[in-house]
Amino acid sequence: MKNLFGILILVLAFNFGFGQKLIPVDSIQIDADGEITDFGTDDFNNIYFIRNSIELNKINFQTKKRKSFSNRNILEELNTQNILQLSLKSGFFNLLILDNQLNPVQDPISLNSNTDFSPTLTAAVDNNFLWGYDPVLQRLLLWNYREKKIVRQSMILNDSNAAEFFTKLIYYSNKIFLAGNGRILKFDEFANLEKVIPIDEYEQLLVIENYIFYSKDGEIYSLNQKTNKSEKIVQTDGFDFFSLNKSYLFVLKDKVVYLYDSQNFF
Repeated sequence: MKNLFGILILVLAFNFGFGQKLIPVDSIQIDADGEITDFGTDDFNNIYFIRNSIELNKINFQTKKRKSFSNRNILEELNTQNILQLSLKSGFFNLLILDNQLNPVQDPISLNSNTDFSPTLTAAVDNNFLWGYDPVLQRLLLWNYREKKIVRQSMILNDSNAAEFFTKLIYYSNKIFLAGNGRILKFDEFANLEKVIPIDEYEQLLVIENYIFYSKDGEIYSLNQKTNKSEKIVQTDGFDFFSLNKSYLFVLKDKVVYLYDSQNFF
C-alpha cells in the first residue's frame, strides 16, 4: 500500500509541476457508491460531499469517521465556507442550514416566489440573515429569513448590460462577492459596491483572505484582489473538484482526496 501511494505521489507531483511543483502530504479514499456531485471542506479540514445529488456526507479529518444526511430531495450548491454552519439547496426552492454535525438548525427556508424575494443565488450569514441575488429585482439583498423581510439592498446591477447573468454568490468575512460574465462584483456589508474584479471563465470559485481561487480546464488559479492579477498555481491532468483552506489544498479525483500544503498560496 505504501509503494502504491509512493507511485501516486510521483505521478501527481509531475502532473502538477507546470504551475507549481506540489507533492501530496496525505490522501483520503472516499468509499461511496455512485457519483460525487458536489464537494467541499471546512477550516477544520473535514471533508463534505454530496452523493448522487441526494445524500450529504461528512468525513471527520481526525477520526476518518463518516456520517450522512438526506431528506430524500435533490441536494446541490453545497457551501462549507462558514465556520459555524453549512448550507445547501434542497428540492431547488429550499435552503437548508446545518451545523457541522449535519444537524438542521431550523426548518428549510423557502425561496419560492410566494414572497417579495425570490433569489436564484444565496449565501447564509447566520441563523437570521442571508444574502441573495434576485434576478427579477436585479439587486443584491440582505434578507431576514425568519421575519421574511428585506433589510438592505444594492443598486440595480444589470443596467449597463442586460445580457449579464450571475452564477455564484459568496459571503466571506463581511464581504459579498457576486460573480458574473467576466467579472466579480465585490460589496461591503451594507450592499455598497466596493470593486469590480475582472476574471476569466471559471468552473469553481472560492474566496480566502485577499485571494480568489478558481479552476478552469484542469488548472487552478489565484486571483489577487488588490492587483487583479491572476496566477496559475496548479496544472493537472484533470480532477473532479477542489477545495481550499489555509492549511491544505484538497483535490478530488476518482474518489480519492489528495491533500497539498496550501500555505504558500497566501
